Amino acid sequence: MHPFRNLLLISLGRASSFEKDPTPKNWELVFYMAKMQSLLGVLYEGIMRLPEKQMPPKEILERWSSLKDEIARIHATHEAHVAELEEIMGRLGLSGCILKGTGLSHLYPKPERRICGDIDLWVKGNRDKVIATFREGGYPVHDIIYQESKADIFDDTVVEVHFHPCKMYNPFTNAKMQRWFEKESPIADGTPLTYPEARFNAVFCMAHMYRHYLEGGLGMRQLLDYYYILLNLAPSDRGPAMKTLKRLGMKRFTASVMAAVKYNFGIGDEFLLCPPDNVHGKTLVQDMIRMGNFGVMDSRNYEKEGETPLKRFMRKNRRVFSNFKDYPREVFWSPFARLSQFVWRRVKGYI
Repeated sequence: MHPFRNLLLISLGRASSFEKDPTPKNWELVFYMAKMQSLLGVLYEGIMRLPEKQMPPKEILERWSSLKDEIARIHATHEAHVAELEEIMGRLGLSGCILKGTGLSHLYPKPERRICGDIDLWVKGNRDKVIATFREGGYPVHDIIYQESKADIFDDTVVEVHFHPCKMYNPFTNAKMQRWFEKESPIADGTPLTYPEARFNAVFCMAHMYRHYLEGGLGMRQLLDYYYILLNLAPSDRGPAMKTLKRLGMKRFTASVMAAVKYNFGIGDEFLLCPPDNVHGKTLVQDMIRMGNFGVMDSRNYEKEGETPLKRFMRKNRRVFSNFKDYPREVFWSPFARLSQFVWRRVKGYI
């Protein structure tokens, strides 16, 4: 077993030690992979469970411990900012929910171990009205696209204001998904801020992973998030979640994710949404290891020096079309979705 995967299982309490004592070179590789996959905090928990003879070299342990403390500090900052956002939302008369990171960290045994990025805020209401309300409240909104924008609220944390939790390239599938989001929305009128339940996240986070896998890259942090969603999902919600994912064209991808979750984290079959697709799951795992968190190691995502908008458009579409064989119904619509997004932003005056 690869030492990185071995340490993952130790961190989750599914193993007690390495099958073979890791060498200093092994530890350098595990540290690098943990950093690229944004799992340093989670895997530190596994280190603390190791027998003395299998502990990492002192220098690596000190670096790891320092980064673990920084992750906890950022998490505390996010929690404080979410409390501030609740007050701001109430003052502005808006209702919303926290998507992804900060909310999902609450599913972890130690939330402060999960690395946080942006704060993703889904706000109920018409896009133009939401933008106007934030701006009138003194919070500039910019980088506006179909599903989200950025809002300048905090100096040290990026806040993404979502008008839609996620979107698909395929316009017909996207319409179905937006109707589902509206029907199953966890946002309650009169409540400034809330967190979605596992039954909502089972669909939303799968769609979010699907989109990132196709266009930029998917990492182990998102897969681990889904592991905890599955553990917290009520048995009665598994069937409806899978039915929705099938209807949204994600049957094969979901089966691949089930295989990846089972392989990497040792989850029991009783928690899975469907039988795992081990063939496509193996490809998914290999891609995640190769690409890193959000494709940070994937050279296909790197912008070339002097790259023109047209070349950027072509590069991004080549990246998406590399998945055409496995996911044609979604990938086919990528260039049309990008072009329509560009025209829409130009007409609205967002670019």
